[in-house]
Amino acid sequence: MTEAVPDGLDLDVEGPADGLRTVLEVADAATTWDAESVRSRLHDDLEDAGIDHPTRPATSKLTHDQMDLLVDLLEGFHSRREFLQWQQDLVIQTVGQLEDSWYSRTAANAPTVSALLGEPWGSTEEMPVELAREVRRGIAAQDILPAFHAGHEVARWAAVERVDHLDDDGDEDEDLDPIDPRAQEYPLMRPAFGELYGQQEAALQDLLDGFERSEDLLAWSHRVTSASYAEIDRDTITAPYFETPLRERLLGTSPTEEERFIRESWACEYLLPAFNRAANALGQRAQEVTAGRAYQGDSGDGSIT
Repeated sequence: MTEAVPDGLDLDVEGPADGLRTVLEVADAATTWDAESVRSRLHDDLEDAGIDHPTRPATSKLTHDQMDLLVDLLEGFHSRREFLQWQQDLVIQTVGQLEDSWYSRTAANAPTVSALLGEPWGSTEEMPVELAREVRRGIAAQDILPAFHAGHEVARWAAVERVDHLDDDGDEDEDLDPIDPRAQEYPLMRPAFGELYGQQEAALQDLLDGFERSEDLLAWSHRVTSASYAEIDRDTITAPYFETPLRERLLGTSPTEEERFIRESWACEYLLPAFNRAANALGQRAQEVTAGRAYQGDSGDGSIT
């Protein structure tokens, strides 16, 4: 396989924003796209450039997680379902800073989806490989990088400064090693975002898989209230049950192409925008915790400690 990053390509990475933009340069220079090779090298370059600051590991973890999403986008997706799942992850890693309409606009536009998949989709009958790559790069530059920037703006002031490892007078029995950002369990090192991510992931998967009984659909509708942080409209959450044609296409776990299309379309039109609003609402209220430590939250004031 041809090397994804040609020899002699030096990466000058001075900060989180520069590090994220560097992946676009790598993609342009590559003669073939080997996502895992690019991903590994870019993470190493971030570390070499000092992104993994031990004093604010939450922002470092956010940078690494965003880098993974960026590489995924430039690589492309195997199906629209896979893209929707990527969008659900994006909701968390941008802290809900993209416009709600972006999720439905990108996942419902035939030429855009064709470019994301690298093959014809919907009414688009042809999608040249180079055009698909250019469209994906355009989405990254125009939409995703600014959203990553906005996510950092929301998260940066809530990022806890950790200096225990610099304390010469600390208790010798205490673990004073610097925190490894990439080893942290939760997105942004915030358990609340980990919980929200898990609920959203399950809700999206269940919708796309379908429901065996109407009772399961009703129970799912209730779960979506929590997964969306109550940001989904009340009428929207009842529509899958009361709109009989829609309900018929959501029931059944062996969907036809038409049923699969309708489920995915409902997800990008209603579910993901609500998830996006949930992440935005939670953005400045979640408490930061390092992996392996018990979470003890203070209720009532939404404080970051």
